[in-house]
Amino acid sequence: MLLKLSFITFIFWFQFTVLFAQAPSYYHYTTADGLASSTVFSMMQDSEGLIWFATLNGVSRFDGSQFITYRTVDGLNSNSIISIVEGEKGSLYFGNYEKGVNVLKNGKIENYYQEMSGQQFPINTLIFSSTGKNHHNIYSFTKPWSLHVIREDSASLVSSEKVNLNAFDLIKLEKLATEEIFVLTTKGISIIQHDSVIKLNIAGLPDTEVFSLAGGDDGSYFAGLNGKICQIKDNRVIREIKIDGTGKKEVLSLHQDSNLTLWFTLMNKGVFCVPENSETILDIGSKIGLQQALVNHIMEDKEGNIWLSTYGKGAYCLNNLYLKSFSEAEGMSSNIVNTIAKSNTGQILIGTINGINILENETISRVPSKTSTGLVEFIHHVKNIDNELYICGVYGKRETNTVIFNGLKLQLSNRQAFCKTGNGLYLFGNTGNGLIVRKEFHPLKKDLYKLFVFGDSQGPNRINEIVKDTDNNIWIGTNLGLCKAIPAENIKDSIWMKTFYPENPVLNSKINSIVEDQHKKVWFAGEKGIASFDLTSNSINTFTEIQGYDLSASTSTASDNQGRIWIGNMKGLYLYDGYIVKHLNVHAGLPSNEVLSLFFDREDNLLYIGTTNGLSVINLLTFDKQVIAPPEVIITGIKAGDSVFTDHNNLVFSPRQHDVYVNFAALNFSSPGSVTYKYSFNNEWMTTDQRSLSFISLRPGIYKLQIIAKTQNTDWGKPAMVTFHLLPGTTETTWFSLMIVGFIISITVLLVRFRLNVLKKKTRTELDLTIRINTLKHQALSAMMNPHFISNSLNSVQYLVNSQRYEEANDYIAMMAKLMRKNIDTAGSGFIQLSEEIDRLRLYLELEKMRFQDGFSYEISIGTSITPGALMIPNMIIQPFVENSLWHGVLNSGRAGLIFISFNFEDVEVNGLISKCFIIKVTDNGIGIVAAGKFKKEDHISKGILIIEERLKLLSDKMNLPKPIMFEDLSGNGSESQGTEVMISLPLPLYKIITE
Repeated sequence: MLLKLSFITFIFWFQFTVLFAQAPSYYHYTTADGLASSTVFSMMQDSEGLIWFATLNGVSRFDGSQFITYRTVDGLNSNSIISIVEGEKGSLYFGNYEKGVNVLKNGKIENYYQEMSGQQFPINTLIFSSTGKNHHNIYSFTKPWSLHVIREDSASLVSSEKVNLNAFDLIKLEKLATEEIFVLTTKGISIIQHDSVIKLNIAGLPDTEVFSLAGGDDGSYFAGLNGKICQIKDNRVIREIKIDGTGKKEVLSLHQDSNLTLWFTLMNKGVFCVPENSETILDIGSKIGLQQALVNHIMEDKEGNIWLSTYGKGAYCLNNLYLKSFSEAEGMSSNIVNTIAKSNTGQILIGTINGINILENETISRVPSKTSTGLVEFIHHVKNIDNELYICGVYGKRETNTVIFNGLKLQLSNRQAFCKTGNGLYLFGNTGNGLIVRKEFHPLKKDLYKLFVFGDSQGPNRINEIVKDTDNNIWIGTNLGLCKAIPAENIKDSIWMKTFYPENPVLNSKINSIVEDQHKKVWFAGEKGIASFDLTSNSINTFTEIQGYDLSASTSTASDNQGRIWIGNMKGLYLYDGYIVKHLNVHAGLPSNEVLSLFFDREDNLLYIGTTNGLSVINLLTFDKQVIAPPEVIITGIKAGDSVFTDHNNLVFSPRQHDVYVNFAALNFSSPGSVTYKYSFNNEWMTTDQRSLSFISLRPGIYKLQIIAKTQNTDWGKPAMVTFHLLPGTTETTWFSLMIVGFIISITVLLVRFRLNVLKKKTRTELDLTIRINTLKHQALSAMMNPHFISNSLNSVQYLVNSQRYEEANDYIAMMAKLMRKNIDTAGSGFIQLSEEIDRLRLYLELEKMRFQDGFSYEISIGTSITPGALMIPNMIIQPFVENSLWHGVLNSGRAGLIFISFNFEDVEVNGLISKCFIIKVTDNGIGIVAAGKFKKEDHISKGILIIEERLKLLSDKMNLPKPIMFEDLSGNGSESQGTEVMISLPLPLYKIITE
């Protein structure tokens, strides 16, 4: 006896009780959704990710959005399909109830094996086993209680053989992930080895009926018996789960999911689960209407969803298992949850629009109403302050009250908001822009005073929230915005220091919620977004949107143990970790998109979410384990013309098949409504919300189609690609087109050549004329003296004479005369030497320096490879830009200006070739182009620049040269940069080098 007990290392006894008060998130599929029948015998997920259902009325395939059903008209031997198994290369085998086995291969259903010993045979279970290259066995549990193996060899010859059960009565076949095939019998568990059934001697397991089997996570497996589940490892029972109760207790189906939750079903009693490290059996079926249903199969898909198949009630997909929900169906007084808090003893208090509910041990109870007759007990806030529970709600005439319920002392207030200061004052918020300040919670004495928030008088401004932070600041959230208040040291002093935030768009609008996180940041949620105030640095961060998600109409925030921020919003729930955003809504299992309140339980790592349709709870440990892979798109059908193609590789369509239709699906079973698609047809990406594409009247050619998909919390997945070749018709072939083109060319070639010669001659004439016209225009401009410059210069001379500065006046007149002489001398020249242009620039700049009393300086830099006397450039193209820099840049800056003029050669790409260009740069440290534009008016300088730009542009266009003049505002390059740079690029046609 002692030896036998040593084999059983752990034995747990669990009492069968209904403890699962919350409803899981799930989808329910029936014939109304397209399922072939509501009686589903088994399910499987194929290698592509599609879910298949064996039903009483055919086989259904499901892609998350659409069912496709196959029946006898599609090739099945019968419509009653009991079992489905996948073989090699994606082939599917269907076990008929009475007519053998079908196979689906290459898109076609055929009979695979229908008779044994000349008779049709019924199927209960199919198990596929690969025995080598192009060889496999299918083990078939056939009625009445016999086991056969169907073999297929490399020549595709199919045969069958009966397997000796050694006098055991067969109940079920099961295959585990280890590829081992187990035979469940009335006398325990056996295993198939070399087509023989060998009984396993398992210590601690009696020779009794075994109804189900499931693999474990540590090399163990679970066996379902009558009234208990045994966990077995190394041929000994290491754990027992006892199921008490009345009636039949056969465990019909077992499955341990990826979160190590053990799921099982009982005959006509629904489905149950035992969470990891738990000693509680939870009744799932009672919450989804399966408490008396026969659930015959449990399956987990690749996303971690749990699927249930039933007799007569269809199929269920339990999704987003990190989340559970409570509603009026679980006993809540209302589904609209405004506020949530936790007591020191672990109860969760839920404030609704119809009273207080308490969640304890997975059950809901309601606190008896204390409101006046005819009023709804609308709860605004529930708070745990200094281990005291305070509730703000609608309670009628009595302003405060105390209620004891289930050992909880609840302090009730007939106000919208409440807070307790660090020096013991009680603050009550109302709708009149004020706080009532008291020394005691219950108004036994007169109020100390009333503190108005905005201004010094009563007004229509509701106080929505009052919170004290760890630095004893009081934060007041109102309909008009946020106020930070610091109480006076003397509790009787009604003058508090108040701070407002009128420049902040979030804090200067309605504030709905205020909460401080563990990092001394106070978070605010309001109608225009969220914001945070760092108590350490006194800095504010504001978010009206994050990564494209609109945060307007935010109602609440919460910070979890990882420092992440959860944001409750009227469009759902957002999680922001500082890098990425996750969005949870009804597609992710929430009962409503309208989130009204949040509360994070740091001790249990649970997030409570109050919505307009109930309370949800997210287990963050399970949530963070969930890895949502981007959905992969599969092609479900291709049709070209009247032909349907099941093989999507190497597609070639005839000329008549120029209308192509493609059906596809992105497999996502947990949140199918959140899938979006993009497709690229010959490299042009487009978005679609459809699951089919039509390409009508395509031209001949090779086409490439790519389709990708994403859900609301994933990136775009891998593309599904389809390539097809649409063959041309006779008149669309290349040789036919070449023949037509050659014929047309041969007729028109002489006309084209003649016409080209005429156009060439005409174009050359027009080019010469254009160049001549622009040259004359520039010569006319060069001959003109700027009247403003002359007038200002004469005024400067007059000023010097009147100031008896005759020597300076004489110098000024001499330089001015020299400049005018140079302008007159060169007025008729289209090109002048660079040295002449530099001399003229120096004269002009020296005159301006004298005029403005050295208010600026200038520098002229000439590249070492340049000989000014041997280089010719277009006349009068630099001075207008220098004058512009001086007048509109430097003189408006209010500081000592600098004009820098440089001349260099640079290699520039022109029409794909590297060309040596002459580069002129005029740089100043003025106010920049953008700022100058605010003051600049059109004058002769602007006109001169425009004429020069036009002339150089015309020359450049005629010679197929790039843009000759570029402007850059240096102020945009950083806080240290300022001014403007003009760069004039002259390719070789626009400058000349004089040779000896």
